[in-house]
Amino acid sequence: MFHNYFFLKRLAPELEERLKGLTLLECFSQNKDELILGFGDPDRSFYVRANLDPNVSLLSFPEEFARAGKNSVDLFSDLLDKEVSGVSVFDYERSFQIELEEDSLIFKMHARRANILHSRNDEVINLFRNNLSQDFEVIPSELHQDIDVSEIALADHNFDPTSLIPALGKETKVYLSHSGYYEKQDSEKWKLLNQLLDSLATNPIYLHDDPSISLLNSSTEQTNSAIVAVNWLYNKTVRGFYFEKEKGQAINKLTQKIKKSENYISKTKSKLQQVEKARSPEEIANILMANLNSLQTGLSKAVLHDFYNDEPIEIKLNRELSPQKNAENLYRKAKNRHQEVDALKENIVAKEQLIDKLSRQILHIQDITDTKELRKYLKDHGLAQKEKVKEENLPYHEFEVDGWQILLGKHAKANDELTLKVANKNDLWLHAKDVAGSHVVVRQKPGQNFPIHIIEKAAALAAANSKRKTDTLCPVIYTQKKFVRKAKGTPAGQVIVEKEEVVMVEPKVMK
Repeated sequence: MFHNYFFLKRLAPELEERLKGLTLLECFSQNKDELILGFGDPDRSFYVRANLDPNVSLLSFPEEFARAGKNSVDLFSDLLDKEVSGVSVFDYERSFQIELEEDSLIFKMHARRANILHSRNDEVINLFRNNLSQDFEVIPSELHQDIDVSEIALADHNFDPTSLIPALGKETKVYLSHSGYYEKQDSEKWKLLNQLLDSLATNPIYLHDDPSISLLNSSTEQTNSAIVAVNWLYNKTVRGFYFEKEKGQAINKLTQKIKKSENYISKTKSKLQQVEKARSPEEIANILMANLNSLQTGLSKAVLHDFYNDEPIEIKLNRELSPQKNAENLYRKAKNRHQEVDALKENIVAKEQLIDKLSRQILHIQDITDTKELRKYLKDHGLAQKEKVKEENLPYHEFEVDGWQILLGKHAKANDELTLKVANKNDLWLHAKDVAGSHVVVRQKPGQNFPIHIIEKAAALAAANSKRKTDTLCPVIYTQKKFVRKAKGTPAGQVIVEKEEVVMVEPKVMK
């Protein structure tokens, strides 16, 4: 019943008693949809905190409020240093106003469309929630509802009190129904309505565990102060709301990680199946080695007998290499394929273990009922919300391939930062040979060698981000970062490589 006119009618006189004569000293926002108003004089202070999040829409009145050192913005600055002359509620309307000399701040407590309006000379000149732009059309004096509350007027409304006084709201209608109002004679209904209005004006304010407050439905916990009731409701509701929100965000974050891991496993299993079904380069190499005497350098292909399947097979060759060198390359590819298969299987197992871990974390979080315990668990398990560093502020783009982190420098100056400040000495460093291009870094995994397919993919990325990006094949140098240094006075992005290997790759961008 917080947004109800009859509650606001109880609240306004209490606020006037606390605020009248105080000066508005500060007005700011440091959270979305939350406005803080600080009033005071040399002897006391009083704050109004309006949380108008559509899912909450509540007020509270703390005696003190510590403003954050950052991420806050001043609002309604032309009202500062003005003295409060009064606080009043609009007749039969879910709104009240704090009057500041010739200005007023109207608190329009319309639940999801709640807003705070700055008015002057019966015109709205500023809004807190600017997205509710139709509030500029509000005429403050017309917010008052002139309702004739008389027995004749009630009869004109077929003795329906909520038709006569819409501000009574749904809760009052339910109360009247349970009281047998609608079954009584018309002559008794006027008397019962007056008793209801008297109860709304004089009953204690009942505090319910759900949490909610009521002027009608009694409970063991109650107060006669509207300010006390508002603060109680705010603390109960907002703490619960943000606890559930924080809990839900943590669970959603873990769920998204599980989905990503499941997608990764599905794609990796498909890739593993393709690799294992493909013809082994070792078998092709064995066929070449069995026919070395009949082959010579300069051939681009050869048709030989496949003794594995007892049929002819056409084998593509590099005409610049001898038949034996072609076979050696195939043996190397076979070895790399074995490493790739092992890496794929290890990654699948690792992701399955991660899914199991994440699922157990979700179950644990679901059982937590206390904010302090939740935040401790999230912090201890590295799940706490962190302020994200925007990618545009980083000197590199980041990619992940089979669990390996690959970093790509954005431009010449960023290349220097990536190589000299971000990369560790045992990370792998790559660059297209003898041309300008981006630096690429592959993060080292302790105790693991860089798989050849990871080197080739990182090299393809370096080639695609170089002056040789349109070449069919591009030579790319790679080495550990510790063998890369920068000479004093050299242009941005230019480095000296003391030890290197070269891999030929087709330039490919990474998605």
